[in-house]
Amino acid sequence: MKTWLAVIVGLALCSGPLWAAGGTSTVASPGQPAYVSPSWPEGVGEIVNDPARTSGWNSWFTEWPNDVNQYGFEIKSRDDVNRLIEKLAAVKAPLRQIRLAPLKEPQGLGWVTSLPQGNGIPVIFSLGDQARIDEWYNHVRKPFGVMEFLDTPVAVPPTLTLFVQNDAIDLDQLKIPDGVTVEAGYVPTVFHRSNTKQEKERQEQAAAPLRVDPEAARLAPELQAAVDKINAFLKQRDAAK
Repeated sequence: MKTWLAVIVGLALCSGPLWAAGGTSTVASPGQPAYVSPSWPEGVGEIVNDPARTSGWNSWFTEWPNDVNQYGFEIKSRDDVNRLIEKLAAVKAPLRQIRLAPLKEPQGLGWVTSLPQGNGIPVIFSLGDQARIDEWYNHVRKPFGVMEFLDTPVAVPPTLTLFVQNDAIDLDQLKIPDGVTVEAGYVPTVFHRSNTKQEKERQEQAAAPLRVDPEAARLAPELQAAVDKINAFLKQRDAAK
């Protein structure tokens, strides 16, 4: 239950109002080749320029590294999903991950970026840029507002987020190669790890038993069904290892 509460809270945070300058830059358009940064891991270009890719976005915020790009995909068959997973597995990066979200489509994509309701996007590819973060960290004032950094933040790794309530996603048909991490979660929007004092404190608090009011934690039936499906899928994967 702790994981799903975090997912729901994360959705609220990434789509809520913020009192500072921010916006959304379009980094890819349907049918047009997308820019591939030389600092990205080898193989990422095969994903961001896959034929199924539609639009791409970068959510930016004042004085932030703004390194995370998000790309949407149109999925017409199960083969489209497995092709993207195969390309993810081929990326030369220490961590390549799949996140299973219990929703039908994405909502917030970070800071002030939100997609319209009914967008129907079944897959989002996310990627951060460690080189940009490194450059930002070398010059940013410390502490940065209330954030007390203990080390350089870690960029979002190559990540496919699959929206399980979407008809295009069938967990039973997924072909996931060894070496790709699979977990429950939502689209990553800022850092993989912020390496702040606050993050460390949250991790220590998370290790303590969590008391949850059953009524407050009750999910809508469709969402609960998707959560149960994801949990069963992950449990089956763990058992097969």
